[in-house]
Parts: sequence; structure tokens; C-alpha cells
Amino acid sequence: ADNNTVTFNTLSEGTYSDCKISVTDSAGNTSDNLSVSTFTIDTTGPTLSEVTAITTPSSDNSSSYTFSSDDSGTITYGGSCSSSTSSASSGNNTITFNALADGSYSDCTIIVTDNASNASNTLTVSTFVIDTTGPTLNEVTAVSTPSDTSTPSYTFYSNEAGTITFGGSCSSSTSSASASDNAIT
Repeated sequence: ADNNTVTFNTLSEGTYSDCKISVTDSAGNTSDNLSVSTFTIDTTGPTLSEVTAITTPSSDNSSSYTFSSDDSGTITYGGSCSSSTSSASSGNNTITFNALADGSYSDCTIIVTDNASNASNTLTVSTFVIDTTGPTLNEVTAVSTPSDTSTPSYTFYSNEAGTITFGGSCSSSTSSASASDNAIT
């Protein structure tokens, strides 16, 4: 009278609550049915998809990212990105990446492993840029003084393109700076 281990024939994914076993001895006596505890067969990993990409460029070096999973599980991060969030739920999941240095990120990945140890597809986070440093400006050509025109010209250099904001008494219809010398009239 030892323990007996049986291997069930192939079962489809799903929950099984109606399995029973009985034994008939050599004299033809049959035991009472033994109900097998409810169990679930799960051989498929979660499916992940991007919901909200990181705005690019972003001045937030710990940016939030939202993805969807059709199953809960443990998150594994790959590439340059990581997060203190280690579990995903079924539905939308918003995570905040740990602080990232300025630069372009194209190698960040997420995998979710469900409680049956099935790994999801590898979700590649859309490429994004972290830029937490403002442009550097240098004067190239100062306004001549005294000036014989009421619309003097001024040239400055910017190492990044962007929107020009004027302050004080000066203004211009020029509103965009390029990553080079910029003439203002």
C-alpha cells in the first residue's frame, strides 16, 4: 500500500474541478471516488502591449510608462531601464522608471512572468530621449551702440533648437532658435 502518482493525459488550458479517481481491486471491489483538488492548466504567458509611450524628448528623468498585460505577474526589466515596481496586474499598468541620465533610450524592455512561470512576449519600450539640460546660449554679434536704427539686429548661438522667449523691453517676430547662429531683427 504505497502512494501512487499518475500523470493525466493531455489537458487543454482551463480550470478542472470535476476530476475523480477510483480503484478496483482484483476481487472486483471498487473504492469510493476520490475527488482531485481543483487545479488550473496555464501554459500561455501574458500578452503585453504599449498603452502610453514616454513623451520624447522628456525633461523628466524618471518618466512614467503605461503598458497593458492580460495576466498578472512579476515584471522583469531589460536594457537601460529599471523600476522599483516589480509586479503587474491584469489591465493597464503604469510604472515609473528609475532615474535615467540624459540621452536616447532604445533598448528598454519589459517581460511579465505569470504565477505558472510562463513568460510574456518581450515588450520593447518605444525609443525616447531624456533631456534635462537647457540650451547653452552665447552672444555672437552684439547690437551696435549707438545704433542708428530702431530695429537693431542681434546674433546669438544656441547648442539646441527651441522656442525663443523675450524679456525686458526687447521683442521680435522671430520665435524659433536653431542649433546654430541665430539672427534676431
